Amino acid sequence: MKNELIERCLPPLLSREKMIDILQREEYGYLPSVSYELNVSEPISVYGEYQLGNVEHSYVTMEIKTKYGSHSFRLDRLLHRDGKKRPLIIFNNFHPIYASRYFPIEEIGEREVDIVSCVYQDITEDNGDFTNGLAPVILPNGQNTDTSAGKIMIWAWANMRILDYALTLDTVEKDNIAIVGHSRLGKTALVTAMLDTRFKYVYTNAAGCSGDALSKGNSGHTGNMNERNRGELISDIVRVFPYWFCKNYQKYVEKNYSDEFDQHYLLATLCPRYVLVGICSHDLWADPYSQQLCLLSASEAWLKNGLDAFDRETPLEAGERDINTHTGCFVLKSRHYLSRHGWRNFIDFIERHK
Repeated sequence: MKNELIERCLPPLLSREKMIDILQREEYGYLPSVSYELNVSEPISVYGEYQLGNVEHSYVTMEIKTKYGSHSFRLDRLLHRDGKKRPLIIFNNFHPIYASRYFPIEEIGEREVDIVSCVYQDITEDNGDFTNGLAPVILPNGQNTDTSAGKIMIWAWANMRILDYALTLDTVEKDNIAIVGHSRLGKTALVTAMLDTRFKYVYTNAAGCSGDALSKGNSGHTGNMNERNRGELISDIVRVFPYWFCKNYQKYVEKNYSDEFDQHYLLATLCPRYVLVGICSHDLWADPYSQQLCLLSASEAWLKNGLDAFDRETPLEAGERDINTHTGCFVLKSRHYLSRHGWRNFIDFIERHK
């Protein structure tokens, strides 16, 4: 694996501050600094009889208000009843947790973690309209410059405000906060933790292109370019989802990588915290090999600081995991999916490093 990295000639890691600035300027965009006010309703109970009845599902409505307006959305909570302090996971999801195939609610409820979750499109819609939801409340002029934030950055900013609220809960271990995301929301989880060091643990599942997979030299550069059985390219993702990113990112469509940065910068900004990369072996579009290479390259940041990290000569195979270091990884024999197996690996990862 290390020889492969040498052949790809990746840009060397820089200081955390420089890498964050490059990623904002060239890929995800900047959000303007804006003062905000949070208002959260009293919780409403949904259900509390999961198996042993040790956790309760409830929800609150959170309003975010700025000088440009306000927007409200629902937060679902899966909290233990006993009042004991536990790690807290913020989960930006595609669906409400009670109806989500990505959230095995009963199995997670039996583990020693609490959850606060939202539906990402309740924050702002997954399209190029910057006039709906939270977008105009924090980005009133939309994407009016080449470096204006895309939707990933807006979802990430909302995750940070959810954490503001979560830290007011009496049962939260404030030094054990985690964030989880799958696919586009895996990219969002990484960007969130890049900007906010209050997140100690990050689990990104099948984030792939523009997330946790290297762009330079990925498998999309070979084979039939019309097949999905290859790694997704910048040109692919920008063609379909240009609004996820700042306009500057379109500069890399023809070459499909940048000589100035690659996705190992995003993972490296999380040092010295803990990151777990979930890989689905049959998800060729996410390019599983490039995901492992990305983590391996980023791990240099931890190793230089005398910390243990993902450092392998051979890649993990399907069914294997390496969760003993600051930068963990596992490979499931799976398609593009966030499964109970992934959740189990992540909670194991948190418990191992508390």
